[in-house]
This record gives sequence, structure tokens and C-alpha cells, in this order.
Amino acid sequence: MVFGRSKAKAPPPRSDVIVIHDSDSEPEGRGGKLSSKRQKVASGKAAPTTGAKVHIDRTKNAHLKGRKRFNADFEDTKQLVKNGGFLVHGWRIQKFRPGDDEGSMEVVIEDSHTPDTSISLTMLVDDTSEYPKNHTVFCYSSDSELDARTTELVNEIATSPARPIVDTLERFLTSLAGKKYQEVDMEDEDDSGDEEYVGMDYDDDYTTMSKAATYSRSRLQRDFIEAVGAGYRPGFIPFGGDDFCLTISLPVITLSESIPARALMAWDRRLLSRSQHLTLLISGHSGMYPSLSSDGAYSSTARRAGVQLKFQVGLCGQYKPSTVNAREAVRRYGLVLQDAEDEVRIQKEKELAAAMNFYDADVDMDEEAAPIVPEVVVEEEEDEGRFDKFSLSSSLESLLDQSFLKVVRLRRQFDLGWAGAELLFAEIEKSQMTAEDVYRFKTKEIKAAEKEEQKLNRTLPHDPLHGLGKSEDINLPLTAFSYLIRRLTLCTRYCIVCHNKLTTDFEALKPYVCDSKLCSYQYYSLNRGPSLEYEIIHNPQTVDLLVSLTYSGAAEGVLDEPLPIGMGLRVPIPDKTTLVQPPTLRGPASYPGVFLASVTAAPSPSTPRREPVPDNRGLCDFDDLDIFQMRASIAAMINTLPTVEDMKKHLERKVKPGKSKPKLRELDTTVLPAAWQILRWCVASCTAYLEPITSGAELVTNLDPSWRQFRFSVGAPDAEAKFQAAVAQSQASNVNAAKYPSLFAFHGSSLRNWHSIIRHGLWYKEVANGRAYGHGVYLAKDGQISMGHYAGGNSTMWRKSKICPNACVALAEVVNLPEKFVSSNPYFVIADTTWIVCRYLLVKCPADATATAPAVDKTIPFVKLDPKHPLTLSNNKISIPEPGYTIKSILQDRQRDLVVQELDDEDQRIFDHVERETIIVDDDDDDGHEFYDDDEVMIISDPKGKGKAPAPAASSSKKKAKPADDWKHDPKWVSFVLDKLMPPPTDSARSATMAVQRELRSMLKEQEAANSLRELGWYMPPEFIGDNLFQWIVEMHSFDPSLPIAKDLKTAGVNSIIFEIRFPPSFPLAPPFFRILTPRFLPFIHGGGGHVTGGGSICMDLLTSDGWLPSYSIPAVIMQIKLAISNLEPRPARLAKDWQREYQVYEALEGYKRAAAAHGWQIPVGIEKLVR
Repeated sequence: MVFGRSKAKAPPPRSDVIVIHDSDSEPEGRGGKLSSKRQKVASGKAAPTTGAKVHIDRTKNAHLKGRKRFNADFEDTKQLVKNGGFLVHGWRIQKFRPGDDEGSMEVVIEDSHTPDTSISLTMLVDDTSEYPKNHTVFCYSSDSELDARTTELVNEIATSPARPIVDTLERFLTSLAGKKYQEVDMEDEDDSGDEEYVGMDYDDDYTTMSKAATYSRSRLQRDFIEAVGAGYRPGFIPFGGDDFCLTISLPVITLSESIPARALMAWDRRLLSRSQHLTLLISGHSGMYPSLSSDGAYSSTARRAGVQLKFQVGLCGQYKPSTVNAREAVRRYGLVLQDAEDEVRIQKEKELAAAMNFYDADVDMDEEAAPIVPEVVVEEEEDEGRFDKFSLSSSLESLLDQSFLKVVRLRRQFDLGWAGAELLFAEIEKSQMTAEDVYRFKTKEIKAAEKEEQKLNRTLPHDPLHGLGKSEDINLPLTAFSYLIRRLTLCTRYCIVCHNKLTTDFEALKPYVCDSKLCSYQYYSLNRGPSLEYEIIHNPQTVDLLVSLTYSGAAEGVLDEPLPIGMGLRVPIPDKTTLVQPPTLRGPASYPGVFLASVTAAPSPSTPRREPVPDNRGLCDFDDLDIFQMRASIAAMINTLPTVEDMKKHLERKVKPGKSKPKLRELDTTVLPAAWQILRWCVASCTAYLEPITSGAELVTNLDPSWRQFRFSVGAPDAEAKFQAAVAQSQASNVNAAKYPSLFAFHGSSLRNWHSIIRHGLWYKEVANGRAYGHGVYLAKDGQISMGHYAGGNSTMWRKSKICPNACVALAEVVNLPEKFVSSNPYFVIADTTWIVCRYLLVKCPADATATAPAVDKTIPFVKLDPKHPLTLSNNKISIPEPGYTIKSILQDRQRDLVVQELDDEDQRIFDHVERETIIVDDDDDDGHEFYDDDEVMIISDPKGKGKAPAPAASSSKKKAKPADDWKHDPKWVSFVLDKLMPPPTDSARSATMAVQRELRSMLKEQEAANSLRELGWYMPPEFIGDNLFQWIVEMHSFDPSLPIAKDLKTAGVNSIIFEIRFPPSFPLAPPFFRILTPRFLPFIHGGGGHVTGGGSICMDLLTSDGWLPSYSIPAVIMQIKLAISNLEPRPARLAKDWQREYQVYEALEGYKRAAAAHGWQIPVGIEKLVR
């Protein structure tokens, strides 16, 4: 990366600078300065440079696509080379010209330090119509003396992500220059020195420079299988080159088994709005896996490779996102430079706005003038592979990035559970002491935290670290996802910012922050709480309502805690004429809706902490204002905001991949940053669940249509469970409650008070005035009482509100034990707030003559209300839909929607992976027998982690002509033996079938690609491949003529050794069975060798349960058998005198079992059924 120093004064915008942001929720600094990074781009002049970047205007052709873009980029590159400007770290492009075919380029590269060193390349873009984002560049060199490293770099071009021509060449030259240049220089300052820079690659900053892959597919396979066993869906997404990310997911509907559905809906309604998967993306592997050692720290190899794991949490319609969406999700930067497409869009928007204003004006129009028809935006099809962040994504990602691996290390070091390790980690961070010292001082508290969490084990996910040995490997995706599910389940018990456990008595329905001022600042100012953008897009009516209630409370002088203090707001000093004194209570508080903290709390002091001092822009610190000025300032700031509808339209504007998403402050640059932060505070400080009801299945009947109905839930996530427990207890103790479990009643209050009610709930405090009917929450049986006087409309409303609320009333469900209420006549007065659950918030809105209320669905069940306490509105009975019916229906719908998706090809390859490996056998045999021991077998793998079966020559896609003197297959020789072959195996499994099919394809492909069958040494006759894949016939031939076995075969006139290979149903987990059909070999006890038993079976350690690995390939095993037969030590293999006598099946099995028993090797389970 390229960094530079930035002076206090921000530089003015320049045309050669691209502003980039780390994420869509970029923190906003004080004073409204957008926290951003800047990258310099060239002005277009080609100047020679030895640095890491070629100076060329990379945005010049951004408005073009396909062939036009390719031709334009080609000409620019050609001109750059002509001017001598394509020089990167000493490597210069000397020639650049078009090739013979469309999309081809001929490139000559020279080393400027040693001009005699040059490389000639031919590059071909496969489809210029897909350029520059979805094409592939094939590259080859006609130079015959390229070293291995350069050849590898040339081959890797085809596997790299799609990039423009300049970027492809630039990266290739950087790779040629060597490792020290594979990262962008750390210092490259502009002459002016007043700009801040950050390096940015073209489209994949998350990737590393191309290198040999070091990830183990076998390890991935093992970890994936464990994850599936835990009920999760793992996935592997390659990004091109050697970079990749891992995914692991769980259908959201499964979460409802441990997290109340009511809480899931409150946290983010998309969690249950349709079939979704909670998905974790793990990136930053630098092409290697595994990266963790058994103690939870990065391994030494991972540290050298620069592994830095990053976690992204979101929702996906599939078990893993598509490659494009995953790449976009792990992107670190996004361009916000306005390109030609942006300019066209903005111009269209301006023309449309001007046209609309023109038609709105009262002017005469020419009759023949055709109105401008707004462009119709076609809705894109739902992308099931899309990866969407939800309201808790940023908090969970912060937790995983900052704490997860450290907590894992503490668990492994001190043998703790999650709760104890988290407490230990928090104390270490707080005290800055060593882990050992903190553990010694806090052992008692740590053990207590462990014990407390044990009570929740039934609702918490499986813990993969529990019982894991100190030296055993950690399953990274499984451990990370289990920790994610655990913290999601307990999210309301922890601070959403610092992630420490909350100590408050009141548990909110939604996650919130602790008492730390720093956490409060980050929660509101740095967008660490729920996503405001998401709420505006998906819950615009709720946002409108919250802003309106805040405005009403502020404008009428009753707004109190919580206030947006400590957020660094810079606001104008309010005019004294706008200050409002709070209303005076008229007499004792004695009616429903009056007993609220916002009304009964003592007024805040009117004396400011310090006299506010405005700056040169007339702005002062919000925290320096007194309470009256704060209220006036909040109202004034809200009035400057655009409508919520306009915000929604702005945020939903489509952007192309790689570009930063629209941000709210871009909507209207005249709005002060403090206003946007207050908007964020209005939404984020609400811990209740509010959602407009649009379905007739949930509507309360017999209400005036002007009362808009919202779902309303407030309290802890387990409040519903506590309420149901209280209901069940009342049913067991009261006959009437058994028949009518609950009652419903209204709670009304002035609109200005509801900002506090929806944050604190229906709670009460001691007040000096006293209460006429006792202390508790007051509820009215008749809605007219609450809807009339106590929820009376007020004249102060936010002028930009679309719903324009002027009154609010809550409808609550209570336990039907009125004899235990503080009072039950004329009002319900209830002291135990766990007996109350809010169900609806009714909002009085202006009547809309064109609007029609949703039709009531009479097929749903309604609550059976107690006739002793009827629920009425103006003496009309009201019907309440069964509260749990909708949630149950949603859960049932999500369960029906759930479809178990098949694995994609990439994941299937991991589950079916058999690492192709060469087995090197030590020639020494200490025990004098023909069998191999464990220490004598060594596996050799290539740098990419894929084993290679020994092949004599490189394969080719075209069929090669075999030499005239090549070994010839004799069908009659083979068919003579097959007449007496035993029936094929009858047992099979789908996984085994797929594995055998893969091995069969590999065998035939390698056989076809061989330069000669003599060099290959074996042959699988295609005409003898039967219908049953689990039985193969393979010939072994062309032994070294100097070997005794080769001489015996020639003397006997035997063309080949014919093998039968039988595969078990558990293949590749269990080894196949090899036996010779003909000719018969000399037994070991008679002087023979070659690992052939007296019955003709092959018994080597690698073909028993002790030595077999699923990663072994059949071609590699065949070659090891041939090596063993060819081995002269301790004795060479020879043909028996009666070599024509065929082996019997029982001989093969008994010989195999005897040999295995002699060496203590374990034979595979089911071998007798496989062979008999």
C-alpha cells in the first residue's frame, strides 16, 4: 500500500484523485469530515517510472465495454510502450503489437538491467465482448529456454482474475521482478505533500500475488465433514489464482429452535421474511489452509505468508454466495469516482426532474408537445447467490475480527469454555496485564462465568473445542461459526460495541450498548449499531414514525434521556425564541398513559455545562447546550432532513460491482452532518420492535381505518417466554384463567411521550404526586379513554413526515388474574411488568381518501376474551387475532421453503477429493519379507497440494499416435481369463460410485495422454469395462527387460499380468482389493517375492486399513505394485512353473489375511463380503 501524510486542511477535490471508502458504513468524523482515503491517478502523460505502478489514465475508457474497450485499451497501451513508459521494477515492455487473431497480442519484455535478457509472449483474450471483467487471457511463450519460475508465471496468467490489459501486464512484470516487489511500495508521496494516499488494486484487493497454493484439500475435506456432522453447510469459493474464501452457513429457520422468533423478527425482519441462510465468509487465507496451529495461533508458515483472516457475516438465499457476490463482500475498497456512466445517469435524473417541475408549473403547453416519459426501471431478478449484510453484521464481524482468535488461544491455553475465556480476555484488555496474572487474580470470577453459562447449554450451539486435545487440530470454519451462533443467541446480553457482558438490570429486546461513553459514541457516531440504511430501505414507515415522535418530544419540550450526548455533534446555537418550556402536569398523575419516566422524571438542569462558543461557521458543541437548547437543536436538525421516502430512493439506487454504495449525506450536501447523526440516533436508540401491519391476518378489528396498526414489542428477548410461563401458572391456579388465559387493554399517552415509552416500555417510577389507584402500569378496558383525552393529538408534527402521526395508543396483553392486580376498576393497575406484553401500537394518521385498509382475514383464530372484562372501543367489541398465529405461520412457511441445495462442483470436489500422490518405496526390507512397513512409504505432493501419479510424459488434449513398436494389447489373452471371473460386487454407495467414476476417468485420461503404453506400464482395456464400476480389469506390462520377471514373461509368451481390482462400498475411505488373475507367481516360501501372496492377492501396507489413505489414486497404487514386483530385494518376483494354473478367489483372500496377520496390519471391514 502507498501511504502519505495528510495536513490538517483537507485538499480540494481534484480530477486525478479517486476517493475510496473501506466499507458502506464508513465512520464519520467530527465536524462532518468524511473519513476517506485517496488514491492518485495519472493525468494521462506517459512518464517512465521504475515504481510499482504504470502512469496511465485508468479511467479514460471506463465508459466503454467489450470490443470497443479492448481496442481503446490496446491503443493506449501501444502508445505507452512506444513512448517508453511501460517500465515496472526494471522490466520494460519493448514491443507491443497486435497478433494474427482477434484479441491476440505479441509482447516482448526485456530486463533493463541486462538488455540481452528478453521474453517473447503471445497473449490472447478469449472473448473481447466480455472484456474487461469476464474474459480470460491465455498466454504462451515461443522461447525454448524459459526457466521454470517464468514458465509458471506465464501459465498463471490464464488463472488470474479478469483485468484490463495494463493491469495484466503490470502484475506480470511485478511478479517477474521478484517477491520484494509483490506488494506495492510503502512510500510514494506526491510533491505537494498535502494528500493522503492508499494503494488499490484493480478489482480484487483481497487477493495475494500469485504463488503456489499451500492449502490442503484433504484437511478441508476433514473439516468440511465435521461441519456437516454439526448440522452446518461448509463451502469453498475460489477467487482465481490461488486465493479463496471459506463459507459456512445454517438455514435461519433453524435458529428459531434456540432464539425466540419474536426476537429474530425484531433484530432483522429479513431473518424470517423468506428462506435465508446465516452465512459466514472467512477470507484472507493468502492461498493456504490450514493457517492455525493447535494452540489457536497462526502457524509459522501462515505468518510468513501474511495470513490475516477476515470475517464477514450476512444472509444468503443459498448455502453459500456466488463467486461474484463473495468477491464483492470481501472487497476492502470501492470506487466513488464519477465515471461516464454516472454522468449519464445524473444528467437523465436532472432532465427528468426538470420535466416534472415544468409540468407541475401552471403554464400552457403546446398541444403537439409530447410529455417526457420517465424511464421504466426493470426490476432485476432475485439473485439467490447475493450476500446481504443485516442489522447485526457489523457488530458480529467486529467481534470475530478483533476477539475470536484471541479468545480461542486463551481457551486452549487455560482449558476454558467460551464464557471464561471471554471474561479473561476482557480483563486482560482492561488491565493490560499478562494472561497468567489475570487468570491467577480472577480465577473465581472466571469459574463463576463458566458455571453460569452451563445453565444455557441447552440453547447454545455445539462447542467444537470442548474436549479437543491440546495437540489436536482446530477446525477453523466450524469453530468460528459455532462461536458466531453462540454470540448471536446471547447478543442482547453483551454490548454491541465493546462486546463485554452488560450489567444492567433491564434487558432490551434488541442489542444495545453498555454504560461506556466510548461505546455510546461509537454506537451512534460510527454506525456500530443497527444499520440506518437498512432500516430506511426496509422499514421506512417505522423510521418516519421514530423521527416524528422524537421531533414531537423535542418541539414540545419533554424530550429527555436518552439524548445524543457524547456524539461530537456540531450544531448552530438555537435562537432563544425557539426554546420551549416543558408542560406542567395538571393534578395528580392518575390515569392510563401518565405514569411514564419521560413525564414524571424531574426536569434536567437548565444551566449548561459551559457557555457554548461558536466557531467561524457558527457551530458549537451540542454537549455545551442546556436541556432546552438541546431540544430546540434536535427539532431544528430534524427539520433540515429530507423525507424518508427520498432517502429510500437514494439508497436503492443501483451501483455496479466495485463501486461504493450510495451514502445518505450524498443526498443533500447542505444538510449538516449533525442532522444525519441525529437521524441515526433516532433509529438506533430504539430497542423496541416496530413494524407496520400490512396483512389482514394480523389486524385488530372494529378500529377506525385512520388508526394505522404497528406490531409493537418491547422488553427482553425472553419476555415472551416469561409471560407465557406466568400465563401457564395462572391457568393452573385459576379456573377462569384456564378458560380465558389473558386479557387485553389499552395504554394511551400524548404523542410527545412516546419517544420514551418505546425505549423504556410500560414501566413506572415513584413520583411526588402519588397515584390515585396505586403504583403500577395503568391500562384502560375501553379504547376510547386512551384514544381520546390521554392520546389526544398535538399540533407539533414533523412537517416532512409522510404518515404524519398525531396520536399513539398501545394495546397490551396481560395475565388474567385481575384479583392480583393493584387495582382492576375502573382501570387495570399492574405492578408486575412481566405480566404485560405489548402487542400493537396504534398510530392516528390523517385520513387518506384513496387508501384502503387491508381486508380482515376471518379464517385466522381470534383470542377468546373474558366476558367479565370485555375489550371495547366506544362500546363496540374488538377482536384480537391470536398473537402467536402469525409467527407460527411464518415459521411453517420458512420450513416449507427450506430446500436442501445440492453441492456445487467446487465443494463436491472437496468432499470427493482423492489427493493424487506418488508412493515412494524404500528398497531396503529389514525383515526379509516382501511386505512394506509404515516407515518405508513416503508421499510426495506437488507445490499446489495435488499429488501426481507418475506419468512418463505430459498429457495432451489431442489423441497422440503411439510408436509403431509400442506394447500391443491382446484382447484374446484377457478374454480367456474373464470367462472364469467371479461376479462383481453387489454393494455400492453414492459417494463410492462418484469416487470410482472419478478414478475411472482419471485412468482412461492418463492412458489416452501417454506417449506410449510401454512407458505407461499398464493398460485398462476399455472393451472390458463392464456395467459394474466396482470391478476393474487392468493389465501390467513392459517390465525392465533385465528383470527376472520380465525374462520369465517373455519365455512363457505371456503378454501381460492381468489384475482384478474390486472396490468396497466405503471407497475411498476403505482400500480396494487387488489380486492377480493370471499368470501364477512363485510363492514367497518357495523363493518368490514381489508382494504377491500365495493366492495371488497383493498385500502391501498401503492396501490395508492401517496404511490406506483416501487421497491415494489408483494409477499411483498400480505403479507402486509394479515397483514392488520389480524390486530385487530381498528376492525378485518369479513365475511359478505351473504359471498357467489360475488363482482361485478363496486363495487370494486367505493369502491376504495371512500376510496381514503376520505383520499386524488391520484388514478392512467387509473384505470377506467384497471378495467372496
